[in-house]
Amino acid sequence: MTTRSSDGPPPCGRPPGPPRFYGPTPDTGRDSLWDELRERHGPVAPVELEPGIRAWLLLGYHENLTVLQNPHLFSRDTRRWREVVEGRVDPSSARPALSWRPNVLYADGAEHTRLRAPVVSALSRVDMAATARDVRRIADDLIDTFIADGEADLIKDFADPLPVLVLNRLYGLPDGYGHMLGDLTGIIFGDDARRGEEAVIRIHQYFAGLVARKRRTPGNDLASWMLEHANGLSDHEVAHQAALMNSAGHQPTTHLIGNTMRTLLTDERIRAAHADARLTIRELLDHVMWTDTPFQVLPARFALQDVRIGGTEIRAGDALLIGFDPAHRDPAVQRGREDTGVVSGARAHLMFGAGPHACPSRELARLVAATGVTALHERLAGLRPAVDPERLRRVPSPFVRGLSALPVVFAPGEPRPRPPAAPDPYAADPSAADGSPGSGEEPPDRAEDLLGRLFTWWRSLRG
Repeated sequence: MTTRSSDGPPPCGRPPGPPRFYGPTPDTGRDSLWDELRERHGPVAPVELEPGIRAWLLLGYHENLTVLQNPHLFSRDTRRWREVVEGRVDPSSARPALSWRPNVLYADGAEHTRLRAPVVSALSRVDMAATARDVRRIADDLIDTFIADGEADLIKDFADPLPVLVLNRLYGLPDGYGHMLGDLTGIIFGDDARRGEEAVIRIHQYFAGLVARKRRTPGNDLASWMLEHANGLSDHEVAHQAALMNSAGHQPTTHLIGNTMRTLLTDERIRAAHADARLTIRELLDHVMWTDTPFQVLPARFALQDVRIGGTEIRAGDALLIGFDPAHRDPAVQRGREDTGVVSGARAHLMFGAGPHACPSRELARLVAATGVTALHERLAGLRPAVDPERLRRVPSPFVRGLSALPVVFAPGEPRPRPPAAPDPYAADPSAADGSPGSGEEPPDRAEDLLGRLFTWWRSLRG
């Protein structure tokens, strides 16, 4: 394979610039783009992130793995990017995936270890059995809101709210705050830039208020456990780690559920194998994470020195995009099983990363997705798509791979009988204990703190 560099003219007969990695995502996704880039450039291809801002996209499985596993050659710190160093990109105002924040995702070396240890320790203290029961309860609560209708959008009505409600519970807050956090997160990923900027500010207030409240009144929750860790993170640092858990865990888990349900609804062989117990829920999720991975591209690593990878000369300061989806489509590693159509060796998918930055909450994400898919499968009889699968449209993101909506129909059913809920002293009012947002007042000691004021503001918007 010929050696390529970020400088110099393009080979004869090729377009004068790299393909754009911005603008609207085709409704059919970017699968054809990966194939085109691989054919033209091999396992590493140049792309344009914004007008005039270039990066390398890793298409090969082994090239992606090499970059992920070698932090001494490739940094996660956006401030190492040449575009930042030379002043062409401001990391504080870049798109969120290419910005810089004081959290473990953007740290290297000793700082990464210092920030990661409290996160890993807190997650290790989560009672997974109790959490599994909580996830199923929340999933059933969501299904109860639409089961009598015989129709639903499985993204908006189920897959989107479920992960954030679970995370909110693990932060030690009642469900009303989870509905608020879900609304704010949805605005950030919406089309209204002005509202999106305000939502970012409000989410910062949510996590600052969460940490301040847990500093005053610790509990058995992720925020309290991080605050008490021996590494002594500041309140500001804990707020950023908690916010990262939400941003890294919400949308990917939403689309893992959505993509799994799309697979079950549209792939007869996979559906039959799962129904016949030839394909467990964990195997099904691994198959989807390989063939329809919710993270299609992850920004980014930054070369710490000149290096060659995949036959391409990479210069110090170059950005390399981690291409999960193109890596999984690498002909060198893609293969399938004859009996079920499931990808063989799918546990080797890259969705949770690899190396020192590998996701520490992978088992929690699997639990939420597996429980959510199982609840839908068990409770919605006769489930089928409400539209031709060809009409399903993907979210317009170069980084996340998922559906904007998944409309379905099913036989109408009855909501579960609901026993009287015990009052929750930390809820906005007793009715919030059953998962509804609530409409009463905060207790006096909480109504005036930052989180309480934010909740009051949000509730006023809902009328």
